Amino acid sequence: MTEEFKEDLESIAAKFKENLKLEDRKYLLKTYKQVFVGKDAVDYLVQSGAATSRADAVDLGKALQEMNIFEHVCRDHGFEDEHLFYRFVDENERGTYSVDESTGQKVKWSKFLGGKSGDSALVGQPKFPQPDFDALNPKDVHVAKHVWPMDAHNTELLDHVHPPDWKDPKANKSDGSSNYDMVVIGAGAGGLVSAASAAGVGAKVAIIEENLLGGDCLNVGCVPSKGA
Repeated sequence: MTEEFKEDLESIAAKFKENLKLEDRKYLLKTYKQVFVGKDAVDYLVQSGAATSRADAVDLGKALQEMNIFEHVCRDHGFEDEHLFYRFVDENERGTYSVDESTGQKVKWSKFLGGKSGDSALVGQPKFPQPDFDALNPKDVHVAKHVWPMDAHNTELLDHVHPPDWKDPKANKSDGSSNYDMVVIGAGAGGLVSAASAAGVGAKVAIIEENLLGGDCLNVGCVPSKGA
């Protein structure tokens, strides 16, 4: 991503936030506060000249979503030219992925692989690249040391459950502290359900996990044991 393109995208993002109409909207008896509709956003991107077609507008919208300025209200859809509800995300609301300045894309674990070959304990077994620990944020090193083999599948898993160099939310108070209705320590099955349930009824929730989101159940227990 060139610096010029990055500046253009930031300018489009600012105008996108300024010009989209936000309303309270209902779906299945639930009210979603101050949201916009995917189709309306596509209309705006085309009419404003930011995109030349609806297909281009969807691609542009996905790039804006990648910047974490908005999300689907249930966080289970990407940006689409459909009657889906999206909400803007405040910069202090949650953490975000680190961005590789050379590409403009979010940093993935593959960035830290490929420089070294791992030693295999058994003759004839495949060798996998080992993480470049010197390039990793120290808070992520312990995770990389406990995942093996570091192949394409586990690398993708780590991108989802422990993004490298994750940026925590900014403080929401002027004195550098933050207020939350609930703080959940541990993002295992119980922690995730508790956090999601509280957030679903409007609570401001912080969840803290040192290792892997999903805990034993997702990563080494229930789900993997039934996936063979």
